[in-house]
Amino acid sequence: MKKVLYSFIIICLSVALASCHNEKFPTDGNSTGKVDLSTINVSCDYDVEVLRSTNIDNFIVTIIEKSSNNTINQWSYSKMPEVYTLTAGSYILKIESGSLQDAAWDSPYYVAEKEFQVNVDKITAIGDMVCVLKNVKVTVEFSQELLAVLGNDVKVNIALGKGQLDFKKDETRAGYFAVEEVNNRLYAYFSGSVDGYVDEIYNEYDDVKAGQWRILRYSLKQNDTPNVENGSFVADLSVDVSCNVVEKDVQVDVNEDVIEDPNPEPQPGEEPGENPGDQPGDEPANGPVIKATTFNIKEPQIITPDLIIQVVVTSEQPLTALVVDIDSETLTPAELESVGLAAHFDLANPGDLRGSLEGLGFPVAENVVGKQELSFDITPFAGLLAILGSGSHNFILTATDNAGNSSTETLTLIVQ
Repeated sequence: MKKVLYSFIIICLSVALASCHNEKFPTDGNSTGKVDLSTINVSCDYDVEVLRSTNIDNFIVTIIEKSSNNTINQWSYSKMPEVYTLTAGSYILKIESGSLQDAAWDSPYYVAEKEFQVNVDKITAIGDMVCVLKNVKVTVEFSQELLAVLGNDVKVNIALGKGQLDFKKDETRAGYFAVEEVNNRLYAYFSGSVDGYVDEIYNEYDDVKAGQWRILRYSLKQNDTPNVENGSFVADLSVDVSCNVVEKDVQVDVNEDVIEDPNPEPQPGEEPGENPGDQPGDEPANGPVIKATTFNIKEPQIITPDLIIQVVVTSEQPLTALVVDIDSETLTPAELESVGLAAHFDLANPGDLRGSLEGLGFPVAENVVGKQELSFDITPFAGLLAILGSGSHNFILTATDNAGNSSTETLTLIVQ
């Protein structure tokens, strides 16, 4: 009520001043004018349900000098003054709902900016300001049929921008992610037990933009049917995922790229490492083990300054080969050649690549052949990937021992 009354007085005063052509607003002699902050009318252009829980009184109001980009003053919306005196010049008024985080639960980030001019001995009214959502809202949903067979270990890791969040099966909150203006990609990694069998699904979604609401829905495929006798689902059930985007109340289906797991967990009736169509005994039960020391090698990793990329290979039998295949969006054969590498090489028999591989931290030749345990830190190699810009890089590692046993793991590194 106080602000409304004050605005009314200011309007009346402005009308009176306008009618007095030969009279001027009293000057303080310091080349200043005033900005009427009480005239600000804030609204938000997005999700009505979210706005009900968003307290505009807590929004941060900042006055910035346009030429220097220096902050002149800052308040919460509920505590800002009704009139503020400024030196004549150009300014920016910024209103935001707190700080923008890489990833956080239930943390929509709204922002609005408006330029205004302060003139000597004048009062400037701001007027309407529409705050727009500047991060991406992500929610994960599971169908009731799927929930009935999900284990407590199930989670969906969402990586977007520089942030990551794990959505467990009972998570109802929305995750909010900071993104760049263009070229954003959302990575969704489902993992956990489904009806007692471990399943993993990796999806990527392009063209993700600030202001969108991405809804990932996981369900059982249509051809899966319940087993009435034991109350569970048939052993060959599979999980399906769809992604919809809500953009200013318009919902659109999004086609996704599904990346098959190169090392699927064995299904009932299969031996470890066996795929449909494989002949029994093609893959050994006890091959070399390839792991990462600081993360699950099966989960894609976003390259950050503090990410340590150390791989450990252990084997019951001495190793005879450790092959690396590089499948990358930006690490082209030409780029690889420029650093003395190739898209396919064997660390046990590096040939002409030995010097380059050793320089990048890879063990080679005698440091691989005959070993039953070895480790290598390729964290510095991540710097090369960052230089090439955003993209996804798959390093397919295949270790073989002298008994002919082989194991393969894919190390996926992502540059945002």
